[in-house]
Amino acid sequence: MKKIFLLAIAFISINSIAQKLHENGKYIDANGVKLYYEIYGQGEPLLMIHGNGGSFSCFENQVREFSKNFKVILVDCRGRGNSSYQNGVELTFDLQVEDMSLFLEKLNIQKTSILGWSDGGIIGLLMAKKHPEKVDKLVTSGANIFPEGVIIFEDMKKTAIDLEKENSNHKNDLAIDLNNLDLKYPNLNYSDLNVIQSKTLIIAGDHDLIKGEHTLKIYEAIPNAQLAILPNSSHSALIENSKLFNEIVLNFLMQQ
Repeated sequence: MKKIFLLAIAFISINSIAQKLHENGKYIDANGVKLYYEIYGQGEPLLMIHGNGGSFSCFENQVREFSKNFKVILVDCRGRGNSSYQNGVELTFDLQVEDMSLFLEKLNIQKTSILGWSDGGIIGLLMAKKHPEKVDKLVTSGANIFPEGVIIFEDMKKTAIDLEKENSNHKNDLAIDLNNLDLKYPNLNYSDLNVIQSKTLIIAGDHDLIKGEHTLKIYEAIPNAQLAILPNSSHSALIENSKLFNEIVLNFLMQQ
């Protein structure tokens, strides 16, 4: 039977997160880019994938707790954080899925659980769909499967126009690519998720940027998935309500 968790928690202010290059950071060449990563802890691997415009520093409130039980792998996606970028190569989710697949192969990791936030959750869903042999358990927070599932979709259209107008000397090239990524992709149907066999937990805030009905249909489309909705939480539930978020996710990941 599928499980739905309805949770209550007080609002916690978002902490500012500084991007840092740590001493144990390394690079891997994968799919035409250099991907920066850090690894903490030991045990079964857990790959954490961040959202659109950020870096893996968004998981600052998760690393310590999760690394007590898992080998936590943090990676900056192409063009974000300390990873490099390919100008002239269209940024798509399929491209980033192949980035992650090759990244895991170069780390000699045959199978991993995935925690993906926002766009990272989309990558996680596509990984489970396209490379099921590489995904153990999957947790997504604030993920969508087509652009119209995002509440601010119309605002993203306006942002695209503004960025193009102000793109003197190509200063907005990366920002345009990142905005276009979510404006144009992904392009899945709910039925496309029926093939996902990984044990899956779908998370969203009750005031998420992803439409509530969209999140619900994603959950319903994945066989035997679980759903957690965090009240008084926005798209940044893992930051605002990190204690509860961590408790739910760890409980799910440690289930047999």
